[in-house]
Amino acid sequence: MSAPIVFTTGNPMPIGGHARWLEASDGVRLRAILWEPHAAGLAACRGTVFLFGGRTEFAEKYFEVAGELIGRGFAVATLDWRGQGLSDRLLADPRKGHVDDFTSFGRDLAAFMTEVAPAFPKPWIALAHSMGGNILLRAAHDRPDWFSGLALSAPMLGLRFSGAAASALTRAIAVCGAAAGLGPRYVPGGNAKAADEVAFARNVLTHDERRYAAYQAMIRADGRLGLGSATLGWLAAAFRSMDVTAAPAFLGGIETPILIALAAEDALIDGRALHAAASGLPDARLAEIAGARHEILIERDDLRAQFWAAFDGFAGRIAPL
Repeated sequence: MSAPIVFTTGNPMPIGGHARWLEASDGVRLRAILWEPHAAGLAACRGTVFLFGGRTEFAEKYFEVAGELIGRGFAVATLDWRGQGLSDRLLADPRKGHVDDFTSFGRDLAAFMTEVAPAFPKPWIALAHSMGGNILLRAAHDRPDWFSGLALSAPMLGLRFSGAAASALTRAIAVCGAAAGLGPRYVPGGNAKAADEVAFARNVLTHDERRYAAYQAMIRADGRLGLGSATLGWLAAAFRSMDVTAAPAFLGGIETPILIALAAEDALIDGRALHAAASGLPDARLAEIAGARHEILIERDDLRAQFWAAFDGFAGRIAPL
């Protein structure tokens, strides 16, 4: 089994981290990286933050965030979703970002919560980005016993398009393509290029050139971490899952405290969907991160500071110092 990569520049692994391999109920092998309290050097532990990335992401990208959470007194564990990172890829072309349905990600999360989480101290807080935010919001509805709180960074609750016509056309292409058996194909215009092949000047994720370069360096160091465009099947599944999370009855049934961080300059996520979710959830706070692009947690220090201020206030309510 592959060991986790330890980067000496950019995002070095915080002390005490180690990999664990687990298996979802359908046999997909998943990689987790764990920082238990003793191994992370925590004399006193406030609880645990479980980190969940978005589409294309992998554990190494969150080493900096893991270290910041450990510095706040939390044990940490993170998971590579199926089809990305060093977890099993799902198609012969490993660069295709694919899933049949978001319930498959739910199986990944169930395996993690069954096999990994019980060894970690409570309270349990989930910190999830983008696609991970969609998956975790569904978990909060279906398994309210799992988390004492969710902090969601630019959660994928609605995609941003140039207008209603573009949104409808994109949905039709994805749904019809998947129904016609074309689900494993890249979305129109998609390709195998990962973030390491996208110049900083053309990126829509962050204003921070140093962190973006570190992210690219990780993929160049091990090409297995790279993921290209989504497939038609992934996109159709994403639309179905966003329909679930947008339903007023669904939102109204979630009692878990939730922090939603909205990136004010997000080119990928529709901010209106985040406002609607915050209004529909019984216990939610919306924090708008002024000036931030989609990847709030790899943004400039001044923009990340806005997020951490909101997170600290939220976490202080659930896991007081």
